[in-house]
Amino acid sequence: MGEDQQGEIQEQLADTVELLRWIIGVLAGSAWQNLGLVPNPASKKVVRNLEDARLAIDATASLIEHLKLRVDEKERRDLDTLLANLRLNFVEQSTKPESTA
Repeated sequence: MGEDQQGEIQEQLADTVELLRWIIGVLAGSAWQNLGLVPNPASKKVVRNLEDARLAIDATASLIEHLKLRVDEKERRDLDTLLANLRLNFVEQSTKPESTA
């Protein structure tokens, strides 16, 4: 494999890592919204949908597992913290009655 090919592969990998970071951010934002903890930016309304929150959290967890193999220790800790916070808030919101969302 030539040097050009290696550089191109590393560039594609970097692009994929950036894409995963972006998707994780979008999914985490969706989870926070569906947990009823932040308003939807379009409607400005706070709505709780725990089924969708669980889906977003599970998808985030899956992507984080793949991304963790390609990032440094600090980013791995940050990703683990994000996922732990999402999961803890999911449990907390699951125990609250629907009317207090």
